[in-house]
Amino acid sequence: MSVLDLRAVSTTVFGSGANARVRLTEWDAAIRGGLSTTRRVGVMSLTPGAGTSTVAHQLTLAIAGRRREPVLAVDVSTGAAGLSGRLGAAPTPPDETRAAARTTAEALSGLAERDGVVALRPRDTDDAVGAWLGEAAPITRFFDVAVTDFGTRHPVVDLAACAALCDVVCLVSDARRVAAEHARSVIDAVRALPESPSVTLTLVDHAREGDGVARAITTGTDHVALPLPFDAGLAAGGRARRSATHLAVIRLAASVVGATGRPA
Repeated sequence: MSVLDLRAVSTTVFGSGANARVRLTEWDAAIRGGLSTTRRVGVMSLTPGAGTSTVAHQLTLAIAGRRREPVLAVDVSTGAAGLSGRLGAAPTPPDETRAAARTTAEALSGLAERDGVVALRPRDTDDAVGAWLGEAAPITRFFDVAVTDFGTRHPVVDLAACAALCDVVCLVSDARRVAAEHARSVIDAVRALPESPSVTLTLVDHAREGDGVARAITTGTDHVALPLPFDAGLAAGGRARRSATHLAVIRLAASVVGATGRPA
């Protein structure tokens, strides 16, 4: 378990120091817990600049640091600043052995494990769904957890198609009210897909306004909305500088790995 300065964590978000330690233990256990099948986590947003790749990266590191088996990190986002770039992984050419994998060794053909993470970045991601089905789908079953950075997806064009590939959708949004409400507006439609993915709304506090919106938009609903404090240390794939950010990432990781449908 990571050593955190719990005394520096805001009690308005996580409660007393003693309570924070209890919650941290629970979240840590949820991330480490056994899974009957692969947990396919898809990280996506409705608008650019929300922090999708940052969240996908931090989730991957938090999960990989707490599980014995490696995490599969898939990047089908557009541009070069996605999850694979933050992990220092180059695009991966197609591999016949991997495509027809029947064993873990075959699933790892052409891929490398680094710090508990196996990164997969298909060369052609113009069609995110096609790239995921062609490159990731044949091997996800060999991993306990697969985290995919889908980048920005349009709710009319391909958000539903990407969400249908996931057990858990981590929908990332700016924490300001208008953006958060826009993201919340698609949650019920995503959960109503035939594949029935659960949805966790992650609200990144770019404006440094606190977690008020996250609390407000979940009042009286069963939606899961978790705040993520702004942290300059996360820029360009860095590490969090604030204890509150560490805890928020662990809480988010527990929510998507545990996939209980309610805040962890």
